[in-house]
Amino acid sequence: MSLVFYDTETTGTDVFFDQILQFAAIRTDEDLNEIDRFKVRCRLLPHVVPAPGAMRVNGIKASELTDPALPSHYEMVRSIRAKLLSWSPALFIGWNSIAFDEGLVRQALYKTLHNPYLTNSNGSTRSDGMLMTRACNILAPDVLNIPTDCSGRKAFGLHQVAGANGFNHGPKHDAVADAEATIYLCRFLIEKQPDIWSSFMRFSTKAAVTTYITEELLFTFCGFSRGEPFTCVATAIAQNERNKAEWYVYDLGVHPNSLLTLSPAELAVRLNEVPQPIRVIKSNAAPMLFPTEYATDICSVRETGLQELELRAKALHADAAFCARLVSAFQSLREEYPASPHIERQIYDGFIDRADEQLMGAFHEAEWPRRRAIVDKLQDLRLRRIGVQLIHLERPALLAEGIRHEHIAAGAKRLLGQGEDIVWLTLPKAIEQMEEMLVGATGQELKFLQEHHNFLRERHKQALRDARIDA
Repeated sequence: MSLVFYDTETTGTDVFFDQILQFAAIRTDEDLNEIDRFKVRCRLLPHVVPAPGAMRVNGIKASELTDPALPSHYEMVRSIRAKLLSWSPALFIGWNSIAFDEGLVRQALYKTLHNPYLTNSNGSTRSDGMLMTRACNILAPDVLNIPTDCSGRKAFGLHQVAGANGFNHGPKHDAVADAEATIYLCRFLIEKQPDIWSSFMRFSTKAAVTTYITEELLFTFCGFSRGEPFTCVATAIAQNERNKAEWYVYDLGVHPNSLLTLSPAELAVRLNEVPQPIRVIKSNAAPMLFPTEYATDICSVRETGLQELELRAKALHADAAFCARLVSAFQSLREEYPASPHIERQIYDGFIDRADEQLMGAFHEAEWPRRRAIVDKLQDLRLRRIGVQLIHLERPALLAEGIRHEHIAAGAKRLLGQGEDIVWLTLPKAIEQMEEMLVGATGQELKFLQEHHNFLRERHKQALRDARIDA
């Protein structure tokens, strides 16, 4: 199986409401020898507001956001999908990608009438270089140089870690350079810690994770919680019946006897305290798992010993009623998110059925004048809304004048922040943020920010005019 290292540059950090502006991927063999590479950019979607902070970081000029020479968002996504499918099945690897980039890729596919699960379906799997680096820093702390930020905390940003370990990064926050930096660090770990790399590769598949944590009584789990990395010796106690990819595991550094006599309310409070007795492993999200011998320097092992931890695990597995109490109390702490009226947040409300997926394929193959009729056949109301919006973005003349006006006015009101439950960045807020950045800016940075400020103000004027279309 080939490996695909990828990165995105985006309008901001909201995986639901921001968009990809630049995408790059490098395909390698299992020895990380490059086979192919791909990069593409696109124009800004008319209803998305670029975050001033993101623009300052990635250096994308205001004029580039609407450059007519660039492909539209839809055209970019079509080319990304075609390239990644031609490289599949593959292991897709990014940096902080499971928490961020993959969410943007899924949204981009979903919002253009494609199945969003390209990186973990049809034989493809996913993993994350930052997760491996955090695990390595705990289990083999002398291997990588990890810099600290101004507060003294370890900084696991790609640029910081790669630079501290000898990588000449080139352009910062360029998608191609970031993919190259991720490969560099993976190659570094292959040479210095091949066992950690082997675990990284092995547990990129859901089946391998499930088999390992259900067959091994004890294992080492490295993760990240509440802003800090953690490592524990754990045992699996239950599968989440509502989400089969999730497993509840118990941190054996916490003696189960300390929880036995707690009331349900007391147990819920204790499960939310540090050290947290219950952790969640997502079998489809490349968890960092290792044999217990990797954990000899972990506090619970040093103080208690593996033999005692094994006895605790066996006692837990022998008490099904207590495990059920633990799971029930833990689930009571987890937030239940209400249904959202926003199409972006509905991405996980249900899988796309086979009939609609076939219609989606027909949509992309058909000439534009035939696509509206195909959209009307979709059973999933989310997909119908997305389909009409796509036609409006790409070929608005194909829609009736009244529908076009509705879309223009709705987009303008979204930009302006008019309406209820505004959870995205609006133009007034972005202008306010930009004006704060302008204070004290000089030279080229001042010029760059002023261009963005002017761009935002012009969009604001146009949005005010467009919002009156349906008045």
